[in-house]
Amino acid sequence: MKDVVLISGGLGVLGQAYARVLTEDGYDVLALDCKEPENDGFTGEFFACDITNEAQVETLGKHLESKGAEVHGLINNASCQPEGFTNELEDYSLSSYRAVLDVNLLGSFLLTRMSVPLMQARGKGSIVNVGSIQGVVAPTFEMYEDTDITSPLAYSVAKAAMIHSSKWVASRYGPDGIRCNAVSPGGVNDHQKGGAEFSVKYASKTPLRRMAHSTDVAEAVRFLMSDRASYITGQNLVVDGGWTIY
Repeated sequence: MKDVVLISGGLGVLGQAYARVLTEDGYDVLALDCKEPENDGFTGEFFACDITNEAQVETLGKHLESKGAEVHGLINNASCQPEGFTNELEDYSLSSYRAVLDVNLLGSFLLTRMSVPLMQARGKGSIVNVGSIQGVVAPTFEMYEDTDITSPLAYSVAKAAMIHSSKWVASRYGPDGIRCNAVSPGGVNDHQKGGAEFSVKYASKTPLRRMAHSTDVAEAVRFLMSDRASYITGQNLVVDGGWTIY
């Protein structure tokens, strides 16, 4: 396995969008997920891994070493929406809050810790952390009125931390040839659960008058993973159709 890119949450809508464009670019994609694929219609090689479980991430590292894998990239993409995810803050359980932080922050920490030595051995590597505009600006809560969705505090905190951790990793491991950036999408139409009415409402608030498609985000990830971005590190690339310029 050469030029391997690891994608957490690799079987999801965004994970598969990244997998497709990176496969086109000649990378070997290893899709990490805690759930088995429902069918064979996915891109990349699947590896079952609960990224919040230290032992399972260590098993992943041993698997890569046994295969002689040359890890080029890591995309910390996994997130989660546990039971009670959309509850109001005053009704938010500690277990739900902790689950969101664990998957985003603990999971990305364990994967980054495992991947960095493999990248150091090659003298190069690219890490992309998937943030969100909700980690950049506060949610516009009126967008969620009369819907079953919202943007809870746990999500904003987790995504803001993902963005800042990109800067820390970029600063610490840049001398080793390892770049680390974040991509922060706005609303992704083929990934959202708000329905058609929410999509129309959201689109009306962006200069480009549409929500993102997963391919829009994937193209940004493709760029940051490639040598075309060889002098870009510690940055947060916002892919939001202009939402955050207001």
